Amino acid sequence: MSKENEPSTKTLAETENFSAWTADEPDEETTYYLQLGRATINFFQEEWDEFLVFARDLDQIQPNEDGLYTLEFDNVDVWMDDEDWTEFKILAGNLGK
Repeated sequence: MSKENEPSTKTLAETENFSAWTADEPDEETTYYLQLGRATINFFQEEWDEFLVFARDLDQIQPNEDGLYTLEFDNVDVWMDDEDWTEFKILAGNLGK
């Protein structure tokens, strides 16, 4: 694969365990990625915009009866304890900067 066919990536925000980045694909589409520990979720522009709106209200989300916070995506659910949730909120807060 030649360099011109490789996506150009840019880190949007990162913490010790989580990160968010974009990849500008050769077909001129931008894909957004959210790396949450071992899970990587990818978004197209419209989905990413929806995620950013959702991220504004993270303080409103409460843990379940087991004390875990849940993020639900199309085919992936991610559960986080208090420590991970705090780190995720930091990552999400840095996306708006």
